[in-house]
Amino acid sequence: PPAMADRPAADGPVIRFRNYQPKSEELQGLEVEKPKVPSVEEQVGASEAVHEDATQEPLLNLAPKKINWDLKRDLEPQMKKLRSMTDRAIIELIRKRVESEEGAQQQQQQQQPQQQHDAKPNLAAAVAQQERLQSAEDDDE
Repeated sequence: PPAMADRPAADGPVIRFRNYQPKSEELQGLEVEKPKVPSVEEQVGASEAVHEDATQEPLLNLAPKKINWDLKRDLEPQMKKLRSMTDRAIIELIRKRVESEEGAQQQQQQQQPQQQHDAKPNLAAAVAQQERLQSAEDDDE
């Protein structure tokens, strides 16, 4: 009887062993050669490139310029929500301050009816001034 390697393909599939090393003599020639995997140095070409300056090393240039860029990216949605809540709180504080100042002025006017003060604080102007201050602070960051 002929060996399995000598059988034609018409009889059935030809057996090939990739990871198994057969112990039988009939199956000895059926191993598939293991592919040669090139090393990382060969793929990158870094083994030939020797640089004196560490910043010119190709593998070191893969690192991001700013170390915490991913933290900033991940925190941005939370910071946006926090900024809007802060803005609302500041506007509410300004409203309360304006109301208290107006109340104080009304009490003064009731105590001294002869003196009339036309200078009332403007809420819109106070909010606009606060927004300018915040934008200046954001530009500084």
